[in-house]
Amino acid sequence: MTIYIPAKQGYGEHEDRKSRFLAWVFHCSSEEVFSQQLYALQAEHPKAGHYCWAYKIGADYRFNDDGEPGGTAGRPMLQVLDGSKMSDVAAICVRYWGGTKLGTGGLARAYSAATRMAVEDAGLFEVVQRIHFDVELPFELMGLRSELEAKCLSIHFDGDFAARGWHGVISLDAGADVDKFNQLVTDKGGGRITVRQSE
Repeated sequence: MTIYIPAKQGYGEHEDRKSRFLAWVFHCSSEEVFSQQLYALQAEHPKAGHYCWAYKIGADYRFNDDGEPGGTAGRPMLQVLDGSKMSDVAAICVRYWGGTKLGTGGLARAYSAATRMAVEDAGLFEVVQRIHFDVELPFELMGLRSELEAKCLSIHFDGDFAARGWHGVISLDAGADVDKFNQLVTDKGGGRITVRQSE
C-alpha cells in the first residue's frame, strides 16, 4: 500500500466578498503536533474571527467549525484532505471577516477552496514502508549475506555475531526487495535460517 504525506507545509488563500480565508496544510503525526501548530497560528493571527480545522492521523479524524455554522468549515476541509490521498495530515484555515455574510454554501466553498490550494501547494511525498525481519543466520551460510546485499538494494543489517552465527534485524523496502529476500532465504537456506517478521 502506498502512503503519502505532505511534501512540505502548504499555504492557500481564498477571498470572497472581502472575507479572507488563509489555509495551511501540514504533516501531522500526533494531536500534540496539531495543537502546537494551531496555537502558533492563533498567536500569529490574533485578529482573525475563526480558526477552523480538520485532521487525519492514522485512522483518527476530527474537524472543528470554530463558531461558523455547523458543517460549513471543518467538514468541507476534511473532505478536501480525504480526496488528497494524504495520510497523517492536518489543515487549519484562518478567516478574516469582510463584513458580508457568505451563507452556508459560500462558506463551505471558501473553506474548501483555501484548503485545496494549500494541499496543491504542499505536494505529495511517498513514504516507503520498511519491513523488518528478526533473523538468525548460521556461520556456514554467511555467504548469503553478500548475495542478499547485492540483490536487495534497500537491505539494512542491524545485529551482531553470536555463538552460532549472526543474529539481528534485517529491514527492507516493501515490495520487490522483500520478495527477493524471501526467495533467497528459501532457496539457499534449506530451512537452516530462522526468520520471523517483526513489527
